[in-house]
Amino acid sequence: MVEAQFEKGQQIVYGTNGICTVESVDLMRFSAGMPKEMYYVLRQHRNKENTFFVPIKNEKLSSRMREIMQKEDIEDILMGLADVEVEWIEDRRARGEYYKEILQDGVSQKLLSMIIVLYKQKRKLARNGKKLPVTESGILKSAEKLVGEEFGWVLGIELEQVPKFIRKRLHIPEEE
Repeated sequence: MVEAQFEKGQQIVYGTNGICTVESVDLMRFSAGMPKEMYYVLRQHRNKENTFFVPIKNEKLSSRMREIMQKEDIEDILMGLADVEVEWIEDRRARGEYYKEILQDGVSQKLLSMIIVLYKQKRKLARNGKKLPVTESGILKSAEKLVGEEFGWVLGIELEQVPKFIRKRLHIPEEE
């Protein structure tokens, strides 16, 4: 039997779903004739209506669960950001796939680097009266939400204050 890594009441991050509370760790069956299995029952922090049932022995799904960062982790990510570079890929399909992979991996230096690249591209396009493609715009919004939620939670600041905090720490000027 697989041991539960997280316990009831613990706050964790579940993939791109953000911060969740482990509501319970229970033996459950979701279809007749199937054996009961141990599941994490997760309640999403930003939308209490969302509940996720994660089978403990499903490595692919349970590997998306992790402990929430500490302040030191955030500092490490920001300090090491200069060493990680995500480029703008001209091929739209390849770019979308690559950026979605980065997003799936959760909050990381690569994710922050990708956000910076998307901001730069968005500004460049805006100067020419154009907008960021829909796919990239959606990825940017999801990435901002993930980073904002976790950084805000850890640092005790509002979601809206997170971009300003990051810009200040990285010495990036305010947007035009």
